[in-house]
Amino acid sequence: MYCLDTNIIIDILRGDTELKTKIDRLDVATTTITLCELFKGAYLSRDSEKNIKTIEDFIREIDILNLDEKSSRIVGKDYKNLKIQGKLIQDLDLIIASIAKRHNFVLATRNKKDFQNIPDLKIEEW
Repeated sequence: MYCLDTNIIIDILRGDTELKTKIDRLDVATTTITLCELFKGAYLSRDSEKNIKTIEDFIREIDILNLDEKSSRIVGKDYKNLKIQGKLIQDLDLIIASIAKRHNFVLATRNKKDFQNIPDLKIEEW
């Protein structure tokens, strides 16, 4: 199972047919945090109504993973480890990664470097 990062979904919504074909063959999900990022961008866009509808149509087809107590604990533990190493990442990226880890999903992203220092995270760059 794959957890799609925000940048993957954005590329699909922008018409990347090769990527869309790829996810159609796989079991995929995304996180509520990714939805926040997508809707934030849609509401700020020039054609917000169209972009909001596009997101709504897309998310009907995939599972949505929530931030829960177990993934929240992973956030705290990984944040501490990253801080000690001096390798902090964006909070939202850490939360997305923690949700993927909690569900034992592979995180699919276009920016592997954003996540490479998170221990035990299964990650693929597409």
